[in-house]
Amino acid sequence: MTSPAPSPAGYHQPSPAAPTRFAHDISLDALRIVATLMVLLIHISGKGFAGIHESHWWAINIWESVSRVCVPLFFMITGALLLPRDHNVSSVLKRAWRILYVLVAWSLIFFIYLSIRQAVAPPSTWLGTIARGPVIGHFWYLYSLLAAYFVIPILAAFYRNTALRMQIMVLLIWLFAASVIPFINRFLNSGWLGFDTQFFYIYPAYMLAGALLYKHMHMNSIRAALGMLIWAAATGATAFCTWYYSKDVAVNTELYYEYFAPLVVIAAFALFCSLRWISNSLSNRWPMIDRWLVFFGSLSFGVYLIHPAVIWEFERRGYDWHFINPWFAVPALLAGVSVVSGAITWLIRRLKPVRWLIPG
Repeated sequence: MTSPAPSPAGYHQPSPAAPTRFAHDISLDALRIVATLMVLLIHISGKGFAGIHESHWWAINIWESVSRVCVPLFFMITGALLLPRDHNVSSVLKRAWRILYVLVAWSLIFFIYLSIRQAVAPPSTWLGTIARGPVIGHFWYLYSLLAAYFVIPILAAFYRNTALRMQIMVLLIWLFAASVIPFINRFLNSGWLGFDTQFFYIYPAYMLAGALLYKHMHMNSIRAALGMLIWAAATGATAFCTWYYSKDVAVNTELYYEYFAPLVVIAAFALFCSLRWISNSLSNRWPMIDRWLVFFGSLSFGVYLIHPAVIWEFERRGYDWHFINPWFAVPALLAGVSVVSGAITWLIRRLKPVRWLIPG
């Protein structure tokens, strides 16, 4: 599948003649693939985070720091895709239903899987447990996404019916309230500003930022290179600050890894813009890349759902984050888990009776 020719800025734009139809943008597939791989990287390397005085720790810190933009990227992609669109009750309920049945189905699948591997609560309690919260840690994102679908119509109406200056002002205040203030409060372990931030939360801010950057941030090679440097610098600063503020305390701090941390916000914005331009530029040069990005992008949701079980199966066979030097063990496991999870996803989506488990 070949995507439409991008604009001079390297962005795929919907046709003015058909405003409710949106061309497929392979740069969002590229972002989705990268974000999914980063999630796997966190889940593979995270178990080694506690041992700061061990020789492996800097490898873990670097892999963790590189990957902290994964969830922000997912929400930014959602904002870029959905905020420019029309929404009605039917479309909102349809999207919510697709997440709800996937959440329930895969929670039950993981309950069955865990019951084979270890003792779990009786099946009569499973649905109640699912209703109360994630069965597996990474399913928290599905709960958040389910809620987000009911907030998106509000954000979409604001995005489509207010001036750009107003949108930028609201986003800046939102980031200040949802990123800077809670970060400083956590850093100081006390409140420092009498500003009620309960109204604000970082994930909708990422969705609004994704829509704004998608439409208004026009990139070129110099800006893309600068964006990658900003992402690398913010990632390096995240790793350094995590080490510096962890080395003399009993429990390592994850404050700089938090998705609301200002360095993570900066890194996510920079990578979102730069990677879009890079992927579109590569697509223009080698059109066959489109097909690969679309294919692997279509597997990303399934990989996200399945990968913890695959990681556990690797670990049961002795292949964990430090089966060799973690600088090499983590990326090697990332490759293995990605391939196996992707193959399972591909197989499920090929089998008609079960393909509904991983909607496209």
